[in-house]
Amino acid sequence: MNMYPGIAQLYNNRLLRTELECELFEQALEGLAGDTEDAVIQQIFKVFDDETEHEEMMFSLVHFVESCHMEMYLTQLLESLPEMLEPARGWAIVLNERILSDDIFLKEYAAIAKGMPPRVKRALAFLLEEIRENKPRGYERKVNYMLGKIK
Repeated sequence: MNMYPGIAQLYNNRLLRTELECELFEQALEGLAGDTEDAVIQQIFKVFDDETEHEEMMFSLVHFVESCHMEMYLTQLLESLPEMLEPARGWAIVLNERILSDDIFLKEYAAIAKGMPPRVKRALAFLLEEIRENKPRGYERKVNYMLGKIK
């Protein structure tokens, strides 16, 4: 797949193992500021990786995707979930927990998820069930709401 240049730089430095990788990651993210076209948002979820050494820097990527147009962000996240399960399940969980914690995002997410293909719904259900199992007090009601919408 041909990656958008800024995304390729983020991807190549996503593990954030060295000071140089951290600097290049930051520069690439700054370069993408305000660039929220579909191609960028669609590819950006490939950058998340559970092996990253500086989680606080990866959170700048979380804030970037959350700053995008809500419907585009939620749609692209959902479409990316099946590919995120292996390299970035932890980050997929973080993103989903943040959505579950915001009623406006949650309702929009449920509406979009309802129309997704079965493969996406299975990946989402897998993550939601893991969230509910790990943090039942905080998320059980909202996870059940989402599962009810996608089944």
